[in-house]
Amino acid sequence: MSTTGFPSLSFEDAGTALVEARREGVLIFGCGSFARDLHTALVGMGITVRGFVVSRGEASRFADCPVAPLTALPTGWTALPLWVGVFNREPGADHAALASACEAAGFSRVLLPQQYFEALGGSMGWRYWLDERQGYAAHASELHDSFAQLEDEPSRAFLAAILRYRLGQTRGIPAAPVSGPQYFPDFLTGLAPPPLGFVDAGAYNGDTLAEAQRYLPLREAWAFEPDPANFPLLAERARGLGVPVTCLPCGVSSVNASLAFSGGHGEASTLGGEGNSHIQVLRLDDCLPNARVGYLKLDVEGHEMEALAGAEALIRRNRPVLAIAGYHRRDDLWRIPAWISSLDLDYRLRFRIHAHNSFDAVFYAY
Repeated sequence: MSTTGFPSLSFEDAGTALVEARREGVLIFGCGSFARDLHTALVGMGITVRGFVVSRGEASRFADCPVAPLTALPTGWTALPLWVGVFNREPGADHAALASACEAAGFSRVLLPQQYFEALGGSMGWRYWLDERQGYAAHASELHDSFAQLEDEPSRAFLAAILRYRLGQTRGIPAAPVSGPQYFPDFLTGLAPPPLGFVDAGAYNGDTLAEAQRYLPLREAWAFEPDPANFPLLAERARGLGVPVTCLPCGVSSVNASLAFSGGHGEASTLGGEGNSHIQVLRLDDCLPNARVGYLKLDVEGHEMEALAGAEALIRRNRPVLAIAGYHRRDDLWRIPAWISSLDLDYRLRFRIHAHNSFDAVFYAY
């Protein structure tokens, strides 16, 4: 397939912004957890944080810095660099809208997280897909392959737009978020023959399981959720669904083992790193060796590739519809399509983005 429409992988280096920040200090837009961690990182680098800017509210103070709303900025603030310290998927965090509001208030040097993150030298740790932007150009060939593998024009447009956005070429992604339910787009929900088995890996509180019952003709389901705070919510919701559901308090991976886990973060609890506890993880191939699975959803906070490796036999045996989260890590954009292609099962592949700031991007294979 042609890769016409594939974007340039160029970007403006963050070096100039870092020089300005060291010389003038910076303001941080936002006062949530990401903004506070950004403050800590900047101070640790010897950069002065002049204050925090918020959308609304009253003037206050945080971490010995003034906090001011956009509608009542202190004199001289609009002449300073403003680094947006908001990074999530909610409508109020839409980077394009936030940047426009800041510019309308008089700021001329507004930077989004993807435009400054590599300048922090890893001091903020893993933050989903935020990473050094040269990594995209280093994998240009694999990204071209992903682009060519996508079967429809909307998918290719979304992949091109997500690259432009993450490289800082644009502040938003046109047509995202898409309408309709995440994991169950209308081009898939009519394809799976009834009745079917559904695997929900990264089941959180059972919200996706409830959506599955709404959009799919379920025969039975298996739901995996390792976070001890989330699991009781999942089990309670599963009781009311009216179809057989097996809830398992564990994660999925390429091994059967006990792994470090950072829990207590709602739907964003993650495997790996130092963690604050350990959880059991299982290979789906070993946990469901004879199950008939027609639909497999994976949203496991950056552990998708390991989960797929542990489910290869299940996928080859059943050839289920796949709904795989592709937004946690930068390399999801090329590694997930390449893995699906390597199965040589004639899967057709589409890509959709279901939230702001490139969150909730999903690869659909069928």
